[in-house]
Amino acid sequence: MRRGRRVALAASLILAIAAAPAAAMAQTVDELYASGVKARQAQHFDEAADLFRRALALKPDNADALVQLGFAELGRNDLAAARDAFSRALAIAPTYRDASFGMAEVEFRSGNLDAALPLAEKVAQADPGNADAAALVDNIRKARQAGQARPVPTAAAPAKETPRRRPDPVAVQLEEGRRLRAAGKLPEAEQAYRRALKLAPRNTDILVALGLVAGSSQRFDEAGHFFDRALAIRPGLLDARLGKARLAIWQGDVPRARALVDGVLATAPDNVEALALDGRIALLEADYARAGQSFQRVLALEPRNAEALVGLGDVRRAEGDDKAARQAYSQALAVEPGSADIEQKLAVPPPRKWRLDLGSEVSDLTNGLGDWTDSSAGLAYRLTPRTTISGRTRVATRFGHTDVQIEGRIDQAFTPAFSAYALAAATPDADFLARYSIGAGASWQVVAPAKAFGPLSLNIDARYDNFADTNVTSIQPWLQAYILDGRLGFSARWVHAEDDIGTRADGYVLRADLAVTQRVNLFGGYADAPEISDGTLVPTRTVFGGISFDVSDPLTLRASIAHEQRPTFDRIIFGFGLTARF
Repeated sequence: MRRGRRVALAASLILAIAAAPAAAMAQTVDELYASGVKARQAQHFDEAADLFRRALALKPDNADALVQLGFAELGRNDLAAARDAFSRALAIAPTYRDASFGMAEVEFRSGNLDAALPLAEKVAQADPGNADAAALVDNIRKARQAGQARPVPTAAAPAKETPRRRPDPVAVQLEEGRRLRAAGKLPEAEQAYRRALKLAPRNTDILVALGLVAGSSQRFDEAGHFFDRALAIRPGLLDARLGKARLAIWQGDVPRARALVDGVLATAPDNVEALALDGRIALLEADYARAGQSFQRVLALEPRNAEALVGLGDVRRAEGDDKAARQAYSQALAVEPGSADIEQKLAVPPPRKWRLDLGSEVSDLTNGLGDWTDSSAGLAYRLTPRTTISGRTRVATRFGHTDVQIEGRIDQAFTPAFSAYALAAATPDADFLARYSIGAGASWQVVAPAKAFGPLSLNIDARYDNFADTNVTSIQPWLQAYILDGRLGFSARWVHAEDDIGTRADGYVLRADLAVTQRVNLFGGYADAPEISDGTLVPTRTVFGGISFDVSDPLTLRASIAHEQRPTFDRIIFGFGLTARF
């Protein structure tokens, strides 16, 4: 029995040892390269060199990996290894300026000034804006004039000062861009990346970073161009493929983003960035279970992954658990202190589930017909992030008669782009309002919000009203579109109404909304559409306008005015209202 256990244990150990190299080889060249760049930028030169060598074992002719390996070896002060890496890179790509610059640095540190100078001068002449190449040329010339050569530190001469390692100028600019981007300073980050691109035009890390900045700035065509350039240099580059997936998300093309990420996960199922994007796409699809699972998988691989922590917070917030969301955001901020995006999410106040709407209208009728009044009070409660129930009471007075109508409504968001509602209303002892009404409607966002155009929504409202001596059915399809980053909106509504004896009436309503400031909004429009009054379809023309003012986050005040023309009289309508959220 004991012998059997020992045999089983030995077999398990053998399998584990055999599986370890296989797991390591499962990493792709792109993943190893990206990890190596990050390690070198963090000055973990031993780790970086190991990662680049593993990448080169899979693809020996990868000139980018050879150049990065050369700079990592320079960081370790292994001049022989650096020389070998740069030489191999130049054999593959003779015009690769980063490799020439690296070789010039090797020769300079080795004291071979006559060999270093033409290499450095060639790089400086090819790229006049390369300050590091110009500085290297100047240093070499000064050393030649002084008749000095930089000594190479050896174990036999430990007392001599170790030569100062020159930082990789490309890595410096990349790190600066990353820091600025994390702080939300996109224009400054883009400048840093563009400086790096001048130094290394074929560096795919820079191209991908510029694509991400351009996409974040909603310059989608430019972002796609950067990703395509990176893929042209290194076909199949994971970072660029995932960048295109992010671009699809920003453009609101969720199906395309899903296809791109699924394609990456099919070959790299444990790719952290792909898993994080899978979670982000699942959030857009309102599949919160899948989103949570994807972000949890990322955290199992990288417990301090800020993107996954933020994603998990977004899932919890979408599920209505604001406390858990804030915990996740706080953990993410501890990983990335000073992140503007995370701080903005934490600054969002807890959701207010209640909304109170109060409104009143007073109408002045011509021809000595007196006044009408119409007031309402509504209370809504958000049961879940997707479901809201509400009740409304309306009190209307016309020609000495008063009707009180009670309405109930439920709104349901099925996806972030599609929602619907249903309502029912009743008026006890009705004089002119409908005795009872039922209605429903839906809204479909066909174009996502964007800086120049969007969102664009297609909507429809339908209602059935039962009066004492007739029934009226109305259908109102309409569309709404926004431009100028959502500041200016337009809507167009077609109104069709028909009673139970076949009388029909059609019309339209046009409206524009303008966000003057973050707190002040104006609206105005024109309508030529039938109004249902005591079961009669009355042709009506109306010019209307108004203003809303957000006094604070929970309180909004509204005022409006309208002039209405009817066949028998005109009326001027003054409206006032408020919305309170708590």
